[in-house]
Amino acid sequence: MRNLFFASGLALTTISGSAFAQEACSSYVVERGDSLRQISLRVYGSTDFRAIYNANKDAIGKDPNIIRLGMTLKIPCPTALAASKAATVTEAEKMARDMSAELIAEAEARAAAAIAEAEARVANAEAEALKASEEAVAAAKAEAASAIEAARAEGAALIRKAARPGTSPVDERQILLITGGNYAPFTDEALPNRGLYTKLVETAFLRAAPEQAYKIQFVNDWSSHLDLLMPTLAFDGTFPWSRPNCEEAEALSESDRNRCETYDFSNPFYEVVDTYFALNGSGYEEAMSHADFAGTTICRPEGWSLTHMDAVGLYEPAITLLRPTEPDACFDAVANGTADIVAIEAHLAVEAISRLGYQDEILENPNLAAIKGLNVMTHVNNPDGEAILEILNRGLEIMQQSGEWRDIVSTALRHQMENS
Repeated sequence: MRNLFFASGLALTTISGSAFAQEACSSYVVERGDSLRQISLRVYGSTDFRAIYNANKDAIGKDPNIIRLGMTLKIPCPTALAASKAATVTEAEKMARDMSAELIAEAEARAAAAIAEAEARVANAEAEALKASEEAVAAAKAEAASAIEAARAEGAALIRKAARPGTSPVDERQILLITGGNYAPFTDEALPNRGLYTKLVETAFLRAAPEQAYKIQFVNDWSSHLDLLMPTLAFDGTFPWSRPNCEEAEALSESDRNRCETYDFSNPFYEVVDTYFALNGSGYEEAMSHADFAGTTICRPEGWSLTHMDAVGLYEPAITLLRPTEPDACFDAVANGTADIVAIEAHLAVEAISRLGYQDEILENPNLAAIKGLNVMTHVNNPDGEAILEILNRGLEIMQQSGEWRDIVSTALRHQMENS
């Protein structure tokens, strides 16, 4: 599993984007820099890549964020829903997207030219036995980065104006958000930018509402977010949390139903793989059906949604639930025999298993994984909740259109891989 996580990071860090036409109802060979979001945007005009992923799920595997160079993908015909959605895009939004893309492309071209010129000066100086100026290269790169940032900000402003003319801050006040630590690579104060997800949220505010004041505070007692701090409206939002399948409330556990009734959700900023881990040789690490887990004790940390387990019949009394506050306690429970299975996100499990020294002892079941999104939540009683989620959703869309979402994710995953 450790090698799999590294591969995910490498796949994302090497993408650089490619621009060319691609038609639906055909096939496409993956090139360097491609992602499902980019391919979907070129084919359907939307970053919703699920149609492509579902058509190629057997080839891609359980993580849609990872596609391999040279892979041949089937590009399905557009559905009626996709066609309808594309038809609703306003002329102003199309113009804003085009202008944003052109600005970013021009900035990146200027950046490449500036860096090439600086590097050429260094090469000439070395050929003439002169001391090369590293400061000149650094200055050129800094200027290039500044140009790209300015272009992204200008493009974001165009999209904001096209989508919602005259948008102003939420009640002219500071928005307060809460998250917690020990959730690498997504949220932790010791990580660069305080984590991948924190950086995505901050950038969404910057792109969609740069005038909006906000503050993100860390409280590492995750259960207190939902039990105390959010219900009292001490904070406007909390992240990252998964959204239960609220459309089928009758199939949910009481805690997940309460989450659906009590909170509103942003669009998912990231998707993770939720799966199961068990002792090597127990048989549970090779189970092909959730029914094989009947009668077991399954450990899932407190605060983690049980939606995907409820949907497949893994609820009490069919199984026994163990819910410690920390993920590490679940792996210790399996190792000492007080639990049979850990139900947890794959990326978090890989890190914990390595840190705890259970690499050969506790294995992933590759047959029963599920993909879930990570969202920002606001309380239904917060009068500004919908406006806050609208800002974040708009910022997310701008980042995905410009490629900035990809850059943030690849940088964070590269750091995680290099420092694991």
